[in-house]
Amino acid sequence: MTAWVDALKESSIPDYAKDTKLNLDAVIKRSTLPVEEAEAVALAAAFATGNSKLWTWIDSQITNRTEAIAALTAGALMAQNNVWYPFVEMADDENLKGLPAGLRMTAYANHAGVSKKKFEMYALCASIVGKCNFCVKSHYDLLKKEGMTVAELQHVGKIAAVINAVGKIASVY
Repeated sequence: MTAWVDALKESSIPDYAKDTKLNLDAVIKRSTLPVEEAEAVALAAAFATGNSKLWTWIDSQITNRTEAIAALTAGALMAQNNVWYPFVEMADDENLKGLPAGLRMTAYANHAGVSKKKFEMYALCASIVGKCNFCVKSHYDLLKKEGMTVAELQHVGKIAAVINAVGKIASVY
């Protein structure tokens, strides 16, 4: 299932990024997460990088469409929330903080067809790449309550970091 990792490493990551190649292999092919989760976490991270060639290519390689769609849904929501919530905090206006966001986020209700834990994991990964400390903290805490260990959460962070690097350097065809 993770043959796409080898294809990406060999065709799209230059030699100067050898560490990224090795890390990509480690965080996806030897993930501590189940394969379908590691792939979907990577897809959510790729979406969050804004590298549309990368995320559409990874999406085309993932056979579990339910997981892929959930990862993209979480990534799309975080693209919004990772801007909205820091804006509210940066404005530092108690009146603004007291207002409801008023932004549609109904995908949270059904978790895009996957478990709450998986959806939160995909949202966490996108938020790490999006650098929203409020969203990261919220998803991290929820996932601990859902039973994820610190080591598993660390692995989500590693996938986010490596895929973010891939998004900066890879030339996906």
